[in-house]
Amino acid sequence: MKEQAGVRVKMTLLTTGFVFILLVLTMSASNAIIIFAIRHGWISAEPGAPLKPFLFQSGIISIVIGTTISFFISHFPLRPLHTLIDAIHEVSAGNYDVKIHLEHPKEFQKLSECFNQMTEELAGIEMFRSDFINNFSHEFKTPIVSILGFAKLLKSQKLDACQSREYLDIIIEESRRLSELSATVLNLSKVESLTLLTDKTDFSLSEQIREAILLLESKWSKKQIDFDIDMEEVMIRANEPLLKQVWMNLLDNSVKFSPEKGCIAVALHLENGHAVFTVKDQGAGMDETIQKYIFDKFYQGDTSHNMEGNGLGLPLVKRILELHKGEVSVKSRAGEGSVFVVRVLVDGK
Repeated sequence: MKEQAGVRVKMTLLTTGFVFILLVLTMSASNAIIIFAIRHGWISAEPGAPLKPFLFQSGIISIVIGTTISFFISHFPLRPLHTLIDAIHEVSAGNYDVKIHLEHPKEFQKLSECFNQMTEELAGIEMFRSDFINNFSHEFKTPIVSILGFAKLLKSQKLDACQSREYLDIIIEESRRLSELSATVLNLSKVESLTLLTDKTDFSLSEQIREAILLLESKWSKKQIDFDIDMEEVMIRANEPLLKQVWMNLLDNSVKFSPEKGCIAVALHLENGHAVFTVKDQGAGMDETIQKYIFDKFYQGDTSHNMEGNGLGLPLVKRILELHKGEVSVKSRAGEGSVFVVRVLVDGK
């Protein structure tokens, strides 16, 4: 507030100074021209001469001079505003690459920085929106085309019973993918629209994580995966359903990318008022490029598993933790597995 008040005071002083300079120039120029006109007899200023013609003539001169000076001088202080207006028109037309560089006064420099930062953010949002639409369309189109193709083959009635069952299984699996994708997108959209968490309750975080592991039993038991669990008993105040999705997504990813008969290490402990959750798998790991984008929507670093996910799980995890004022990070090296670390406040403040 103090900074804004200071800016207003400075702008008021600048405006006042400009008006004062304009008045001084107008008066000086008008007086000089009037004196010149009197000396050459163009204006009568003799004692006893009528006053009205003199006032009228001098008034006309002052108005013309003031208007002329204002026209030329106002161009300089208004030039930054014209630059800003032109840039705003460019942005409204969809050009987010436009930049302005106003040098004087200092407030206009700050205005330039804020405007350029805004256009960079808008450019990023536009790129993200375009990528999201393209990826979303692709993710939906692929199973729909598959379902359509196999449904036409089934309709032809030229298949034996074994082929029919195989194609029906494919249709069922693709339909399941569509259903999960729709639910995940809807859930992510709902979470991203939240700005304030409600429905916080006190519950056992360690118990919630154990429950998440049990809910995934059909997946990890199928791959004969073992768990190395080392968890303290931790109570937390948070939104229980949302936080449960974090553990389900992270554990599901670990199971998905773990090898047959692998081992997943799960740990939970308290550290400076934070619950620190760690899950480590023995999968193929990730290079730095993949790690940079794994929290982007629809990004899938391992294309060999693209039939098992949609690239929305980790963005959902990140957003839920942001709402809880927590964070998630990953440490991984190619061929050495991955470690996801979650830090979240236990008091819910």
